Amino acid sequence: MEIFKTGHAVDSIASIEPMIQSWIFDPPYNVGFSYEAGVNDSLPREEYETLIRDASKAMFEKTLEGGSMFLIHYKVPAARLMPIIESVGWTLHQWVSWVYPHNMGMSSKKFTQGSRAVLWFSKGDPKVNIKAVKGQYKNPNDKRIRERISKGHSPALMDWWSINLRKNVSKGHRGYANSLPPELVRRCLLTTTDLGDWVGDCMAGSGTTFEVAREHGLNCFLNDLNPEGVSIWESIK
Repeated sequence: MEIFKTGHAVDSIASIEPMIQSWIFDPPYNVGFSYEAGVNDSLPREEYETLIRDASKAMFEKTLEGGSMFLIHYKVPAARLMPIIESVGWTLHQWVSWVYPHNMGMSSKKFTQGSRAVLWFSKGDPKVNIKAVKGQYKNPNDKRIRERISKGHSPALMDWWSINLRKNVSKGHRGYANSLPPELVRRCLLTTTDLGDWVGDCMAGSGTTFEVAREHGLNCFLNDLNPEGVSIWESIK
């Protein structure tokens, strides 16, 4: 089952009936990017922080006890936003680093940024199935490792995830800027949900959250300011 809405996040969240088990929160990063639907990505800092606080509060109020919310953002803004999000009731459960290779935006004054923060917040003690997503051995062809794999063993998933960006030439790209890669969303949702749970994404963009939810038997609520969002999400097979 799915619920699709377009409009302001806080209003859309408040209007839904199901309580959500796990949220993906991938807001505009407020870095001056030109998004679809005229989204203002250059808000004054105070106004931007209010947007994040209000959306976080709305999500918290529509989250089951033991539910989770994953904020995906650049590291420095994520650190600044953490206390704002905690102020509305969320508790930081873990900081995960998402790293990815790229050749864009090289700087002559700083080390090139190739990572983002994935801040895992919870409402109370989170429901967690940490073994739902398995790590990968670096040397799977080693004899001893092959033997361990044959017996069903797998390494623990670390708190840094090397996952490629979803680029405009990537499989499943739907012409939407800054789409999240499915593997990133999959790890977040599978470790915090059971089959049939409701998941949500209030700034859903191209609908990666719905793509993952459909594949894994989860109900899904999506919202975005872009009025074309529903037609984009309905195109997901």
